[in-house]
Amino acid sequence: MIEKQPAIPRRHQKKSSRFRTFIVCSVTAGLVLIGGLFLLNRDDSQQADMSIVLNQIRSGKVWTATLIDAERRIEITTMDKKHFHAYWSEASDLGLELGNELEKAMLPGGYTVEVPKRWGWGSWVSGVHF
Repeated sequence: MIEKQPAIPRRHQKKSSRFRTFIVCSVTAGLVLIGGLFLLNRDDSQQADMSIVLNQIRSGKVWTATLIDAERRIEITTMDKKHFHAYWSEASDLGLELGNELEKAMLPGGYTVEVPKRWGWGSWVSGVHF
């Protein structure tokens, strides 16, 4: 003869089902967030030597550029939509020279200089577009 086992109270079933749903949704949201950060936060630009970047600017092959003063970095996009970046050392005044070269080049897409703000309200970076 088969013995009947007492049924689990309904209240307990609802709580465990809700908890399981919460855990599954939380894990799924976390995985989607992490996956999105990896896919969307990619730096598709190639690091190049500063002489190559300067030659690209001087030869008129650059569409747009961004000078990031705090990182001592220049990012360029060429006419054929390739992205490059280069760095300069703290000891040199290459940032000023790059700004002059960009001004002379009159890039079709313009250029931006990002300078960090020291104090004040608003964003940490002030972007000036030319």
